[in-house]
Amino acid sequence: MRAKCVLLLFGALLSLALGGVAEASEGGGHELNWYDFLLRFINFAILFLVLFKLLKKPIAKFFTSRREEIQRLLAELERKQLEADQKNAECRAKLAVLEEETRKIVDDLIAEGEAEREKIIEAAQRQAEYIRQQAQLAIQQEIKAARDGLREEIGELSVAAAEEILRSSIKPDDQDRLVRDFMTRVVEAK
Repeated sequence: MRAKCVLLLFGALLSLALGGVAEASEGGGHELNWYDFLLRFINFAILFLVLFKLLKKPIAKFFTSRREEIQRLLAELERKQLEADQKNAECRAKLAVLEEETRKIVDDLIAEGEAEREKIIEAAQRQAEYIRQQAQLAIQQEIKAARDGLREEIGELSVAAAEEILRSSIKPDDQDRLVRDFMTRVVEAK
């Protein structure tokens, strides 16, 4: 359909252009030829009416379809703009939710970190107290062992010193007398 319109329009323009060339090639009269002018006017009017009759519907249809296509494109662009605005609003809402969730997660992690730090400090304090108590107990045991060792050693030294004193101070007569007294006590005790 478009090709027909273009072909007719081209034919009309060609005939107009050739008419001008034919006029220019004519002999050199300077007066207006009314008969020729009238024929040209009638020729133009007939051509105009034929072209108008033939091209009226296709041109109207072309411009109508073009207008409808432009309206459809505008409607589609408006719809896409609305969709883009909705998606933009959704993305902004999701971003706000994500930012809130991120802030909450960070706050939770900070709180967990603080709680964990407190647990670690408390465990370290308990461990330090346990180590201090164990060290205190070990010190007390060492002191007791040292005291017991000293007592034993003092006892042994005292016995040895007493034995030495007794040996040097007891004479054979005293020794006989002590043995007899001891034996008498043993016999009486039975």
